[in-house]
Amino acid sequence: MLRRDFIMVQIEELAKVVLQIVTNRNTNAARHNPGLIQTVYTSLKLDYQTLMTEQPDTLVQRLNQDDDGGLLRLEIGVKTLIEESYLRPDEESAILQRALILLEYLQTHDNTFSLERVNMLNELKGRMQHL
Repeated sequence: MLRRDFIMVQIEELAKVVLQIVTNRNTNAARHNPGLIQTVYTSLKLDYQTLMTEQPDTLVQRLNQDDDGGLLRLEIGVKTLIEESYLRPDEESAILQRALILLEYLQTHDNTFSLERVNMLNELKGRMQHL
């Protein structure tokens, strides 16, 4: 029980950072986002390249950190990756494609239904149509 609580606290804190990234993007304070994105990656013990190239199963195993919170952490990583696509317009298409693959993996392997995840998938598909 304590382990699960710790996972949820960690996820909530990282979600707050991702929310700050989104808020910055929407209020033209995006200059702070590279540092915030790096904070999320550091907390997850990941980096951009790893998130873009490793197989989803391998990412989940890496993110489990002995507490089986890998799927929850991967979802935070995907949200961060989506935000990074705004900072890398030349790689936007590849980043969004990768985020789509990872979100579909989460949908398949997570037993929890997430309306937020469904909305993210739809938004990603919409953004990809406009590229």
